Amino acid sequence: MKKTVAIIAVVAMILGATACFVGCDNSKEAVATTYVSMDINPSIRFVLDQNEKVISYSCENEDACILLYGEAVIGLDISQAAQKIMDLAVEMGYLTQDNCGVQVVVASDKSKVESKILDKIQVVVENTDNKLSFDINYNKEGSFVLNYQLAKLKEKYPDNQDYQNLTAGKLRLVYSAMAVDYSLKMDDAVKMSSSQLLAIVDDAYSQLEEYSTKAFEEAKRAAEQVYQAAVSATQEAVYIAKYVEYKGIVEGGLAVAEYGGLSVASKSIDILAKSLILAENVADKILQSEETMAIAEALGVDIDELKDEQGNVTVGSIEAYVDKVAKNTADNMTQEMRSKLNQAVESLEEYKLELQDKPLSQDVVAKIQSLLANIKINDIDFVDFTIEDLKEIAVELDEKATAIKAKMDASLTQEQIEEIQTAQKQAVEKLDGALEQYNQAVDKAAQEAKAYLQSLKEARLESLNPKS
Repeated sequence: MKKTVAIIAVVAMILGATACFVGCDNSKEAVATTYVSMDINPSIRFVLDQNEKVISYSCENEDACILLYGEAVIGLDISQAAQKIMDLAVEMGYLTQDNCGVQVVVASDKSKVESKILDKIQVVVENTDNKLSFDINYNKEGSFVLNYQLAKLKEKYPDNQDYQNLTAGKLRLVYSAMAVDYSLKMDDAVKMSSSQLLAIVDDAYSQLEEYSTKAFEEAKRAAEQVYQAAVSATQEAVYIAKYVEYKGIVEGGLAVAEYGGLSVASKSIDILAKSLILAENVADKILQSEETMAIAEALGVDIDELKDEQGNVTVGSIEAYVDKVAKNTADNMTQEMRSKLNQAVESLEEYKLELQDKPLSQDVVAKIQSLLANIKINDIDFVDFTIEDLKEIAVELDEKATAIKAKMDASLTQEQIEEIQTAQKQAVEKLDGALEQYNQAVDKAAQEAKAYLQSLKEARLESLNPKS
């Protein structure tokens, strides 16, 4: 998987990383050209280079993390990677007669490449099918929920060609890009090429580890918040001091008055926003009993059928149930069942909108207010303040900080800028205590994640092959 990060690179990682779930390749020659989403439950997203080799990937749920923990995928041809996924899914009891659907979508700027990849994976699926006592339903049109969302977007924007040109694969890629770049809006994302979106996704996936469970990412974010605060404050203090030294107390002081604190606040808000997005993932939200009952009744099933492995009914568990039913019935789905699934997804999409608009807690809002206490930005209404509001503030702060610093840098010589950068680096290197605390927290979280995944993998295999 990913090579060990050097200490010097930790700062860059903290200031620029976007967490997701899993892996990378360090080849400088590889160029991200194709996106592949493969759903069996487990659900995995691959980024391929121009040679159709895996250069990064993301495990989208815990089952995917369990499946691929300890397995080598980077550098494999997509046929080899798909075969590994299929073999492991069979071995670990994920691909069974009761869960026999394999859904794949592909996004590339070249339709011929998409067709070629889909055909290569189909060969893999057929080879696996020939070894099993049950038939695998191979679907290269995407999941039921994804296609429902695609149809609704096209219905909502009948005169917008960017939306009308969307495919299931491109929409899945858009969602993946938006998940790792919260500043990216849907209206902008649909205008981008697959290559542009892939650059965003690959950059994020390439910074992840094979043990990147949600618990690990949350622990890492918490450690980053503490360390980043120390790094940002140190860097800004050095910059301000050197700037005033170069420009004088009047000119320098005026610029600093506008810039002072903005960089620290910008980075702090950015990390906070990413942490909250991860912690408040809509897919993990547990639905209220009345919402759960309504969807269960619409589907005509017992509530237990909608629960995840933890015994909760969440947005994600219902989507997984709907997709499982759809992919397992394949061409045999009745119109009645399709109507029930549509109704369930429609209700679920409404609940998701309500969850996305749910105000943050007063404690979190108070923390945000304290971070912004001395920062002049547009008037903020903290009543019913949501994550979406926080995203907008984070983007605004970053744009403002970047613009002001660019103006200040333009008034300096290249030699002065290099002197500042050297002084900043030296100051950050002296933050031994903060860096040690960060490394210890991340190492602890990594060890716990590894042990957790290993134990789950072993337990699953043991349950399928109990010792006599």
